[in-house]
This record gives sequence, structure tokens and C-alpha cells, in this order.
Amino acid sequence: MTATGYTIEKGENQYLVSAAHAFNGREEVKEIWIYHENTWKPIPVKVVFNDTEYSDTIVFKLPLTITPKLEIHRTTVNVILGTWAYILGFPLGLYTPAKGINNNFPVPFIKAGLVSSIILERHGVTSIYLDGHNNKGFSGGPVVWYPDNNLKDVRVIGTVSGYIREPATHNETMEDIESHQVNAGIIQAYHVNDLEKHLP
Repeated sequence: MTATGYTIEKGENQYLVSAAHAFNGREEVKEIWIYHENTWKPIPVKVVFNDTEYSDTIVFKLPLTITPKLEIHRTTVNVILGTWAYILGFPLGLYTPAKGINNNFPVPFIKAGLVSSIILERHGVTSIYLDGHNNKGFSGGPVVWYPDNNLKDVRVIGTVSGYIREPATHNETMEDIESHQVNAGIIQAYHVNDLEKHLP
């Protein structure tokens, strides 16, 4: 299974954040494969945070810095309902070729959705729902928001978990209901509050 991830920093260390379900709920993952310079490369990692029950979030400590260190804030403070947010990822494995940019990593697709609902402080997690259409491959990607179109105040407000499914119409059997579910157009994401406190 492929997924998206994004990096955060604490001190001199860099960490990769992704969706826990993409790793089949495994508590220990010692190696991941990252697509870089038009090929898949193995990287040894150490799991430092793994929550499948509430936040569908996993964090790996990286042995080296793989992306430029940028000052991007992780916070949901002052997010306004009804404004646009953006998800970054690789739907169905698609991407824009890097061609000398983005540190030679593929450039993700960008999709938008309205911030529909925010549920604060449940088990240390903020749940975020966007009105938009998600695809497989976006899991683990960041949800990005910036107030007042201020590109100097870009914030990662969550990590994409997936999309809510609903049964297709005109199902005749229980098997139909379970097997033929459709994308409801609601993107689900989670923001682990004070995640940095869990990082060594």
C-alpha cells in the first residue's frame, strides 16, 4: 500500500508523519520505502509515535534530513469553519515530476475542501472534516490552511486519514452494502495535539 507523508522537526532531528492504517496497524516498522529521484529507496526508521485507535497517525524518526527544514506551524488555532483548506498527496500513485525541484521528490497533487467541522480535544486529538473529494493515496498527507490568504502563515492543521464511505443506493443484499460503498465527499483528518511532546 502506498501513502503520503510529510516531515516535521524537533531540535536537530527530522520526523516523517503519515497515516497509521497504511502500515496495517503494525506497532513496529523498521524500514520504509520512499520514492525519490524516480526510484523507490529503502530508509531505516524508528517508530516514535503510533496511534491507530484515535488519530490514525504514525511518526517515524528519520536517520537523515530528507527535506528542507521550513518554518511551518502545526496548529488548529483560529481555524475558521467554512474557509478553504488544502490536502497534499499522491492520488492513485499520480504525481507531478520533480524536474530539479522539491529536492528531487515528486511534487504532490493539491486538492481543496471547505473546513466543515472541527471536534476539539477528544483523547488528545482534534478531528477535522472537510467538504471535498479525497482519493486513495492521499492518506498520511498534510491538511494545510493559512488565514487571510497569508502565505507567510502556512499551518498544517491535520493529517489525512481518508474519506467517509456510505452504501451505494439500490443494494439488494448485505454483501452489496458491504462491498459497494461510495465516497461520501467528506474528508477525515486528525491533528494530534502537542505531538511534538511525544517526539524524543
